Amino acid sequence: MKKHIIYLTTAMEKEDFKNYLTHWSVAPNPSNQNFHNKFIRALAINYKVDVISIRPFSSSLVDLPSLPYEKKEEGNITWHYLPISGKKIFRIFKCKKDVKLLIKQLYTNESIIFTDTINTSLIFYLNRARKNNNYNIVGLATDSPSNISNTRRSYTTFLLNNTNNFSAYIALTKELDELYNPYGRLSTIIEGIVEKAPKDIKKPTNDQYFFFGGALLERYGIYQLIDAFNDINVNYPDVKLYIAGHHADKKKLEFITIKNQNIKFLGILPYESVLAYEKYALANINPRPFSEDLDRFSIPSKTLEYMASSRPTISVKNSKLAKYFEKEIVWAKSSNKEDLYEAMEKVLTASKDINKEITSSASEKVNELFGFKAVSDKVKELIDQLD
Repeated sequence: MKKHIIYLTTAMEKEDFKNYLTHWSVAPNPSNQNFHNKFIRALAINYKVDVISIRPFSSSLVDLPSLPYEKKEEGNITWHYLPISGKKIFRIFKCKKDVKLLIKQLYTNESIIFTDTINTSLIFYLNRARKNNNYNIVGLATDSPSNISNTRRSYTTFLLNNTNNFSAYIALTKELDELYNPYGRLSTIIEGIVEKAPKDIKKPTNDQYFFFGGALLERYGIYQLIDAFNDINVNYPDVKLYIAGHHADKKKLEFITIKNQNIKFLGILPYESVLAYEKYALANINPRPFSEDLDRFSIPSKTLEYMASSRPTISVKNSKLAKYFEKEIVWAKSSNKEDLYEAMEKVLTASKDINKEITSSASEKVNELFGFKAVSDKVKELIDQLD
C-alpha cells in the first residue's frame, strides 16, 4: 500500500496564506487555496503528505522583492515553500530546477504525486521533473480550462495535452474525468470537500443578514442578488446583505452600498472569518446562474460549504447537487431577481423549527458525503488500486 503523498500546488498553510495576503495590493483568488488546503488536510488523515508549494507571486502587486525557501511541519503535513525570485525569467528557471530536485529527494517506492490540473506552471514544472522518471501521478481535475476567465485557447490545449497520461485521476464530475482522462485510466469522482466551522467561532455581528462570499463577477449573479435584496428590503427593512469575495468591481459595489446602507461589502476575508459569517447568517446564498457548461464541468463548492455551516442554504439549481440535496437546500428556480426574492422570503417566513430541521439534515448529510473522513477514505480506495 502506498503511504506517502507529494502534493504539487500553489496552496499554503492557512495562517501562512492569511499573512501572505497582507503583502498583496490586489489579493489572488482564494478559492483554489481553500479547496487544496482542505484536500491536503483530508489526505493527512491516512497519509504522510509533503506539500511542494509554488506560492503565487507578482512583482507589481506584492510588496516583497522575493520569497525565501521555508519548511513547516503541521501534524502529518510538511510544507515546502519554494524560493521565488522577483524577476519572472529567473523565477521560472529556478522553480523548474527546484521542483525536479525536491521531488527526486522526496520520492520513494511508496510515493504518489498529486497535482492540480488547471495550473499551467505546475504542469510545466512537473513534466520537466518526470522526464526519464516513472512517477505515479494523480491529477486533480477541479474545473474545465474553458471555464477559467481571461485565458486563451493555447492555455486549454496545453493543459489537456499535458495531463492526459497520468496514473489516475480524481475529478469533481464525470465529465471532467472524461475531459482529462481520455484513455480511461483509474479514477474516482469526489464532488467536493467541506469543513465545519469551529464550535467556538465568534459571532461577527449582531445584524440579521444574508451572506454571499465568492467570485463577485457579474456573470455569477452578484448584481441579480443585489437587485432581489433591494426588493426584500422594502418589506424587511431590518435585514442586511453581507458580501465578501474577489474580482469585485469595487467602484460599482461602493456606489451600491452608498445607495443602500443595508448592503455591506467586506472585501476579501480570511477563511475563518468567512466561516464565521456563514455560521450566523439568516441564510447563505449562491446566486450563480445555471449554464450547461458550468453544470457539466463544475460543482458549486460554495453551496456545499454553506450546508456545512448549519444555516439555511439558498442556491440556483445544479443537477449534480440536486440529486443529493433535493429537500435540504432552498432551491431558487433561476438567478432572476424574482426567483432569488422568492427564495429569500421563504427563509424569512419559515418558522425557526422548519429552518432548524432542514439545516440539521443538510449539515449531517453534506459532512457524511463530503467531510474530511469521507474524502480521505475515498482517496484511499483509489490509491490502494495503484501499482
